Amino acid sequence: MFDSQHLYLWIMFFSVILPFLWSFEGRVQYYKSFKALFPAILLVGTFFIIWDIIFTARGIWGFNERYLSGIYIANLPLGEWLFFIVIPFCCVFIYRVVHFSFKRNIWLKTSVQVSNFLVGFCASLAVVYCDRWYTSVTFGLLSVLIYLHAHIWKVPWLGRFYFSYLFILIPFFIVNGLLTGFGIEEEVVWYNDLENMGTRIFTIPFEDAFYGMILILGVVSLYEYFGRKMGLAYAQDTLTE
Repeated sequence: MFDSQHLYLWIMFFSVILPFLWSFEGRVQYYKSFKALFPAILLVGTFFIIWDIIFTARGIWGFNERYLSGIYIANLPLGEWLFFIVIPFCCVFIYRVVHFSFKRNIWLKTSVQVSNFLVGFCASLAVVYCDRWYTSVTFGLLSVLIYLHAHIWKVPWLGRFYFSYLFILIPFFIVNGLLTGFGIEEEVVWYNDLENMGTRIFTIPFEDAFYGMILILGVVSLYEYFGRKMGLAYAQDTLTE
């Protein structure tokens, strides 16, 4: 049943099944925000798919046919397309659960300091590794994105996002670990280490944690924006201290 040829698809299935079922749980009621969530996933996912197509074509990363279904769209395997739906869906679910569980926005006052550190850290790495595409693009984009949210748009939920991302990193590393070869014979997704720092957390490129932050921050940003426009209850609670 669990043949290796469909491993990428199985990883996506087992990633999403519990968050999807718990979406209808009576307290969190994640399903009620789907009308704000799915447009956010679609818009951000489109950007990431374009990024993915370009980087795959340049050989910055690629995919092991041993673990793929054989279904490709625009030279990307089906599992990769699902990644940009499943992972944001699951991560925003965690963001929503953390929001529900911790009513007080405990990082509201420290979010600027965290943002300033991340902007400086990411911008520095983007400059130092300007000759490596994955590193420079990832850290450069993240530094700009965080600066916009913290200092231009001044979103009130940024502290909640940072706090939630600590929880998001746990399943994110489990899924990425499997995709990059942890516990299996070969990688599902391979990386050209000439285009990144060459530093790994177990099997996971260091950049992936920050690539993931761009993806999830982008989705959460639009999720919150659409939620406020639609008058959804969860989006009205982002100012709580």
